[in-house]
Amino acid sequence: MKIETLIKQRQKIINTLEVGSMAILFAGDLVKRSADSTYPFVVNRNFYYLTHCDEDSLICIFLHTGAGKKEVLFIKDFNSLEEKWVGHSLPKEEAAALSGIINIHPLSQFESFLVRTLTNSDIKTVYIDSERINLKHRSNEAENFAKMIQEKYPTLALINLNPSINALRRIKDKDEIEHIREAIGTTHRALNRVIKEMRVGRTEYQVAADFSYQLGLENRVHSFDTIAASGKDATILHYVTNQKVLKDGDLVLLDCGAACNNYSADITRTYPINGKFSPRQKELYTIVLKAQEAVIDAIKPGVSFQFLNEIVKEIYRQECVKAKVILSPDQIDEVYYHGVSHSLGLDTHDVGSIEGTLLEAGMVITVEPGLYSQLDGIGIRIEDDVLVTSTGCENLSRDIPKSIEAIESLFSLSKG
Repeated sequence: MKIETLIKQRQKIINTLEVGSMAILFAGDLVKRSADSTYPFVVNRNFYYLTHCDEDSLICIFLHTGAGKKEVLFIKDFNSLEEKWVGHSLPKEEAAALSGIINIHPLSQFESFLVRTLTNSDIKTVYIDSERINLKHRSNEAENFAKMIQEKYPTLALINLNPSINALRRIKDKDEIEHIREAIGTTHRALNRVIKEMRVGRTEYQVAADFSYQLGLENRVHSFDTIAASGKDATILHYVTNQKVLKDGDLVLLDCGAACNNYSADITRTYPINGKFSPRQKELYTIVLKAQEAVIDAIKPGVSFQFLNEIVKEIYRQECVKAKVILSPDQIDEVYYHGVSHSLGLDTHDVGSIEGTLLEAGMVITVEPGLYSQLDGIGIRIEDDVLVTSTGCENLSRDIPKSIEAIESLFSLSKG
């Protein structure tokens, strides 16, 4: 998003803060993997959304006091020795240009700034950004900070800012949508490379490598770990082992995506390894494609995620019995065991609850019906990324071939 929009987004958040409060956001720290190595850094998406800064250890503070409203960004101190080893950290001028924040200080001043502000200002409430979906997950920087504040300043109230930021993130502006389009474009070209190189006798990991190669050529990263599941393993939703040899007559389900400026594409296509669908594969693939197209046709503001999912189930109840995938309609959960859609953005499974949520213009969602027949040893999923508009929707990934005819033709041309 443009710097003007970024500043407005922050202002919306600051305006939700009570007078006499402080909000503290953390970019996240490096996580040790082993010895002196760390896992690849992934910035806290809410921090990035409000600052556009993509570096570990940074801290941002929003103040709303009797004296007014203020934004302060803390960046790493200059360290000449460290820069010889890992390169330069985000300098003040670049941080200001990225974020539009004027008040920028070194991290070494954070503690003194915090104590001074809590002592000399009318701060009664501290907001943090905490998102926890599992009790076993490690405590993040915001939770650790909250624990410290409760111990040192027990009279302060603590409020979670996460829902307010998430509400803003659900609706994408033009720049965010463009980033998603670019991510989809890279994903499309990478899938074309996959088809060009695919043949019986190669491996699932080579399929994933072909996809990764195109991303490397375009200086893009993965939005998530690639799933390249062939044969019966395509019935496993998050199969990421990618070790089997591709067999003649099998399908390979490829769930993949590139990211552009941290915005994700999430595309699934299911391909015949030898370039031709068998009659049974065509029969089941047609059912999935029919369901997907029906869902896309139904997308518009005011529609619920639950309604979209019920469209898939209603089609499956009829078509899967007719195709003898199941014996009765009430067995549908045996061959379709996930929802048809989720939000898409800075996170692949983007923020916000699906339960009871109605679609709004500006939301970007996936449409991904799947059909998983253990009996046939066939797993099929077709997934596109769709923008909700004021009158309906736009399929952002419509150019990626998905009809049986288009896929077989693409295989034929790529091998020609």
